[in-house]
Amino acid sequence: MVGIPLGAGETTVPEQPDREEPPTRPGLFVRADALAGSVHEGVSCVECHRDAARLPHEPRLNLRTCAASCHAEQAKAYALGSHEAAFERGEALAPGCVTCHGGHQIKSLDTRDAPHSRLNIVSLCGGCHERHAPSPEDPDPGARVKDYLTSTHAEAMRDGGLLWSATCVDCHGAHGVFPSSDDRSGVNRANIPETCGTCHLGVVERYKQSVHGRGHEAGDPDAPVCTDCHATHRITRASSLVSAGEIINECGRCHDSDDGNGDRLGTWYRSYLKSYHGQATRLGSALAARCSDCHGSHDIKPVDDPASRVSTANLPATCGSCHPRAGGGFIKFDPHADYRDAKHYPILFGVWMYFIVMMSGVFTFFGLHSLLWFLRARKEKPHAAPPDTRAESKAAAIRRFTTLNRINHALVVITFFGLTATGIPLVFSHEQWARVLMRMFGGVQVAGVWHRFFAVMLIVNFIVHFYGLARAFLRRTTPWHRWLFGPDSLVPRWKDARDVAGMIRWFFRGGAQPRFDRWTYWEKFDYWAEVGGSVIIGGSGLLLWFPEIASWVFPGWVFNAAMIVHGYEALLAIGFIFTIHFFNAHLRPGIFPVDEVIFTGCVSEDELKTHRPEEYERLVRTGRIGSLRVRAPGGQWRTPILLTAVALVSIGVLLLVLIIIGGLRSL
Repeated sequence: MVGIPLGAGETTVPEQPDREEPPTRPGLFVRADALAGSVHEGVSCVECHRDAARLPHEPRLNLRTCAASCHAEQAKAYALGSHEAAFERGEALAPGCVTCHGGHQIKSLDTRDAPHSRLNIVSLCGGCHERHAPSPEDPDPGARVKDYLTSTHAEAMRDGGLLWSATCVDCHGAHGVFPSSDDRSGVNRANIPETCGTCHLGVVERYKQSVHGRGHEAGDPDAPVCTDCHATHRITRASSLVSAGEIINECGRCHDSDDGNGDRLGTWYRSYLKSYHGQATRLGSALAARCSDCHGSHDIKPVDDPASRVSTANLPATCGSCHPRAGGGFIKFDPHADYRDAKHYPILFGVWMYFIVMMSGVFTFFGLHSLLWFLRARKEKPHAAPPDTRAESKAAAIRRFTTLNRINHALVVITFFGLTATGIPLVFSHEQWARVLMRMFGGVQVAGVWHRFFAVMLIVNFIVHFYGLARAFLRRTTPWHRWLFGPDSLVPRWKDARDVAGMIRWFFRGGAQPRFDRWTYWEKFDYWAEVGGSVIIGGSGLLLWFPEIASWVFPGWVFNAAMIVHGYEALLAIGFIFTIHFFNAHLRPGIFPVDEVIFTGCVSEDELKTHRPEEYERLVRTGRIGSLRVRAPGGQWRTPILLTAVALVSIGVLLLVLIIIGGLRSL
């Protein structure tokens, strides 16, 4: 068969042949056995080439005779479709019968090497469509072919040899191919469920009973059909990681709308993305609950439907699919809770506002404190620069920290940076740098293991520190109240309030700074902030680490509160350590570029006398200073200490900048 089917309104009567002899005659000679092995092997030439029945025939024959008697149904369907329309417009790539079926050597559809067989049809269709010029309806035709070739349908056909896997003709038709805007098309939006249902019968039956299917049946233009969730050509397996990551955005395209939200703040999609489930999924987790895990996929029902997976009666089973040992309070957890919505979540809103007020106060006070200190020091520097006592000879030094103190601090540094690097990407899961950081730790699952490892290290360090305090208390040589509230204690005293007032006076008026004792008020704040922050972060972290156990004691909304507490307390700690603490420890005048005492454990006698005169005078007066004298560390340690400090500050500042950028983008 070498012709092209009849168009609409054409007859089978041969046209008047063109009597002009063409200059060349390509394909003039055809072998007698040209049809051997084809489906037309028993068909004579003139059954197709009817105007050659009388010899001698005209030089030009009418080729449009395929449908004259054999293929009328196919010709009728073709004549109504977009391929015929393209042919009539004169498009070079418009296909006819020969284009798809071949000429003389037409093979049966079930023949493996037939160009239109199920194994080859994609190559046949794709060979033309990847060469199509862009159009308003399809700006990138080649991309459709590439998308299909990466789909689960193509994978099943190509790798598994599953002949019933969907190909182009199963969805678009064979001869009667129509544009998707035509209601006769199998890929028209109104017909999509039935088209997919020819293969996925059980699925489409469940879909028709769902809230989506009922909406579609009722004519709701916004009700999703198969291709809204599964795409058209680039369909992935539901069990694949790609599908797991995309499903939240597919649902979000519809559910990121205020319609149907009532008086709630925000949308269901955005509130999910702020939850732990949403954050972990965005970072690549395959285990965190996604929309379909709770609501179902094809059988989604309204919340007030008793058959819904998220109805009150079914929530224990739905949550239990991931949390099988959860207690009765677990179902009170709200995965879409928005702590900024004061009307619906007043407790969560109150927790959030507490952190906003506290963080604003802390950063305002200590931010101004650091800025004013820097400006006052710059102003007084030309007149009376304090000597850098660290540059003097340190043949003898005064021990300030024990070995255990320094080990505690080193572990605090390690755990703090580790917890920050593995935890803060969750809060900023929308940022590319968060995904990069997760990949550096081996992915979100492995990063979670590291996060728990650093958490255990923090708890152990906490226990060791308080063991050291208990041992020091038992070995004290002073009354317990003096040990607890005396000048060597980190417990705040009235002197600290006077020192704060004295420093503020110095910031504005100059003159002499307050005479500090063993601990300054900012050092005490650092210490108690670290202790309190560790308790708060650790406690909320344990609730989130063991939610099933906790749900036997606490209602589920406590987990919502714990997420706020854990995240905002971490942001407070990160912001304070990487700004205020770094200034006090590395950048403040007289200390820059690094305070070595926490590394070496000792200071020079002159440095102690200059910066902590009350402690120095008390040690001299009581005769204790001699017992605290130690050999000063060698100068060879200064460079490693400096490099370590610079590295820590650089990493901290980089993380802080990324956090600030991420926070601004999420506003």
